[in-house]
Amino acid sequence: MSALGYPFQGKIWYYVENSYGSGPTSTAYPISIKVLDARIGLGDKHKPLRGIDEPEADVLLEQCNDFTFHLEYIPQCGDTLLANAEQRSEDKQCDLSSLCFFLEVNSCVNSTDKTYYIIKGAKLKSVGISASHNTEYVFSMDFSVKESEITDSSSVTADEPTDLSGVLCAFNIAGSITDGDDNSLAYIVDSIDVTIDEGLKDYWDHDSIDKQYAIAGEKDITGSVDITLDEGGGNHLQDVIDQTEFSIKIALGGSGCPLITLSGCKWKSSEIDKNNAGDIMKESAPFTATGCTLGVVS
Repeated sequence: MSALGYPFQGKIWYYVENSYGSGPTSTAYPISIKVLDARIGLGDKHKPLRGIDEPEADVLLEQCNDFTFHLEYIPQCGDTLLANAEQRSEDKQCDLSSLCFFLEVNSCVNSTDKTYYIIKGAKLKSVGISASHNTEYVFSMDFSVKESEITDSSSVTADEPTDLSGVLCAFNIAGSITDGDDNSLAYIVDSIDVTIDEGLKDYWDHDSIDKQYAIAGEKDITGSVDITLDEGGGNHLQDVIDQTEFSIKIALGGSGCPLITLSGCKWKSSEIDKNNAGDIMKESAPFTATGCTLGVVS
């Protein structure tokens, strides 16, 4: 009898493909020592067809393969995945890089009871970056995928890269959240949540059930920060009214850790609430950004 699919027995790493869906290359990159979730999805593979003669569907029409991949992990200093997945480089015709992921399940059991997934043609649909008081940062990524291959071959396992050695990134440790002039956004910043949507669009040709293209479109950058409304909130409300432009620099840790700079930011709305809860005045302040640059804390 075959083994169950066991918990805590997974391995994952990634490659930057030479072309869309081409698969593993000569260089494998680690993701994080703390991957929280790796989930392969497939859209509905059939739809029922029925006629006027009977209520039951008697034909199940095959649908195109629409693979997706969801990945959540705690970033470390030295992280490369976010930059490789999110930046639209000139050598890629200003499009997103196409990645390949290798996922091994049942790492500790007999080879006949393992499954190896090679996830080809993965392009970033969106990424969420979030953290709050006393928590770790989490990158939550959704990818469009050209093909997810199931294989019993262990040849790719020879590519396993060395784990990242940088510290795990946490909200209250070593990092900072400031504006473009390195000033704090407020006396207390209690959380941050950023979403980058790449506007990715998938395309299938008329003669194939397999995805042929995934093209990045419009990029939307939105988010919110929980901040105190200092001096009674008047200055913040005036910035919202005047649509004062600012930048947000998110240092996820100390030297060598990821640095995310959001430019062209403006506060989207505001609610000034003075109540009898006995708490200081604060707000989950939403904003929109027009640009995003990824770097490393010096």
